[in-house]
Amino acid sequence: MAVNARLLLPYLMGQRRDGLRRVLEIDRHPWEMLTLDPQPEARIDDPVEKLRSLGRLYAMLAARVAALARHGCRPVSLVGDCVSSLGMLAGLQQAGRPPDRVLWLDAHGDFHTWASTQTQYIGGMPLAMFVGRVDHRPDPRSRATLACLSAIGVQAYPQERVVLADARDLDPGEREALLDSAILRCSLDEVPAHLRPDERLYLHWDTDVVDDPTRMPALKYHVRRGPTAAETKALFRALRDCDVVAVSVSAWHAEHDGDGRTARACLEILDALLGT
Repeated sequence: MAVNARLLLPYLMGQRRDGLRRVLEIDRHPWEMLTLDPQPEARIDDPVEKLRSLGRLYAMLAARVAALARHGCRPVSLVGDCVSSLGMLAGLQQAGRPPDRVLWLDAHGDFHTWASTQTQYIGGMPLAMFVGRVDHRPDPRSRATLACLSAIGVQAYPQERVVLADARDLDPGEREALLDSAILRCSLDEVPAHLRPDERLYLHWDTDVVDDPTRMPALKYHVRRGPTAAETKALFRALRDCDVVAVSVSAWHAEHDGDGRTARACLEILDALLGT
């Protein structure tokens, strides 16, 4: 069994989020904290500057993941956003250990580009960026997106090897783009039927896929009618039979989690997969 190497990056969309550092006090497992120097601001409004910060941050993550993967460790990252998946994938690619399959757990599709987004939120684009679906228009935001991917050093992942669950909250344009893609979308309870135990699996878990406000009240972008914490934990236990080579977690809203209840619930679910 591979040794878990837990990596904590206290950032959200390239912005500093010191609240995530509380994981070091809450969790009984050791975490290696990765930080940028110089530190970015807690708020960055310009999307181009935000993408530059993301490029720096996840290039650093990719380098650390590559080193760990080469030594046979299983990298596990905890960050504030799903763009972190690009750094994880790049690190596995750089180590010569790319996954055979990607399981992406998310309440949302994350499949926008600058051409389709209505919110202008980069956090709605990571899966599209992951599979190389980006705009090539000559505008500053599109150029900054391509520069971000180049800085991270990530290569587009084949769409047909991605399993997306459950993406119950899709925007217009995003829904059609997913239907036109080769990405397989299913419910959480259908996930095991689409995985094979001999495949190298990379799991990306956006914690907002869970719908359990009593146990996890501080999730970002909560969407009703999703799987409970217990159902997600059961899936993670089942995934222990798979060759999970890397895990990335898009964290809860740490600044709204004063009592640490959501953090503890998320870490308990993660332990169901990683073991103690």
